[in-house]
Amino acid sequence: MTDIDFTPLKGLKFNCLEGCGFCCSFPAEVREWEKNFQVILEKDAGAFRKWDDGHPCLGGIYAFKQHNDRGACIFLNENKRCDIYDIRALLCRTFPVKFFFGWRMQLYPSMSCRGFSKDECSDLVHLGKEAMAEIPAGRINKMLDESKAMYASLPERIANYVPPEILQKLLLEYVDKMVFEPWNISEASIAEFEAELSSGNFIDLPTYLTEDLEWQVFKLEDGFVRRILLNRTGKTENIDRIVYSNLSVKTFSSEALETTSRYLRLLASTDHFIGVVYRKAIEQKADGNQLPDMAVSEFEKVKEIFLLKASLLAEFEKWEHVNEKTVEGTIVLYDSYLATLPAFGMIL
Repeated sequence: MTDIDFTPLKGLKFNCLEGCGFCCSFPAEVREWEKNFQVILEKDAGAFRKWDDGHPCLGGIYAFKQHNDRGACIFLNENKRCDIYDIRALLCRTFPVKFFFGWRMQLYPSMSCRGFSKDECSDLVHLGKEAMAEIPAGRINKMLDESKAMYASLPERIANYVPPEILQKLLLEYVDKMVFEPWNISEASIAEFEAELSSGNFIDLPTYLTEDLEWQVFKLEDGFVRRILLNRTGKTENIDRIVYSNLSVKTFSSEALETTSRYLRLLASTDHFIGVVYRKAIEQKADGNQLPDMAVSEFEKVKEIFLLKASLLAEFEKWEHVNEKTVEGTIVLYDSYLATLPAFGMIL
């Protein structure tokens, strides 16, 4: 099949960590066309809830129910093992691979997982191809045709339209030359950061997996950012807190900046991000001549929120500087937000 890009997966290896279960703390979606959909319902008629997004491309999607609507999937047992492992959903078998349907089909990794390794383990490109083989014949072509049709309509909806491959190339060139200092954070980035920390929907709060495989959640409340331990059953326990007004962007080591740059380049190479830019251009009725500036502006916000989240982790650990280890943790924290989005994504 043509028009499939595996580039973001290349060179990445993965091994599922015993006692983790972090991916089971997100609402994993299930499609009616999956071979195990009816089998799971026969085991538990109340296994799913309807995916409530309102997007026309997300019809026929369900998600596994979670304990108390914020804990793990109801099938994750007390040993953090899956009770329906042999009949689990497609996403559960293919995580951390995600799919995006745009002007092409792209497979890319969810970096919220701590199972990435240089050791001998599963190659993500191979895992992605295995995932595709499990999708019913014609389903990929149908979704790809639908998404291509949406992208084909963009020249009519955006004056002076810029094709996605050109826009992505311009953005990657910008990322390679990106300047990190001085640490000026825009009001828009701060507002978005605060909105995420203050969300009334628990599942939308910043979520983190520690090196010890604890699930943590951060919430801004009454002037404090609280670090909360999340249990499999949805029970929570406040661990500690920091004064939010004391939080500022900390100094990054050179190694930390290099790791940050590599991660940002990976984000810029995803078709998902370009889809976000097109969507905003349509919402704002922007001219295509503005697209490169819009892409840069959106990505600057991504960078700034990443810097804020890295500084948040460092502040809780009482570190004056952000080191490479902190950045690796921030990647998990930042990408966990993307884990709540549909794995088979279409943005427009």
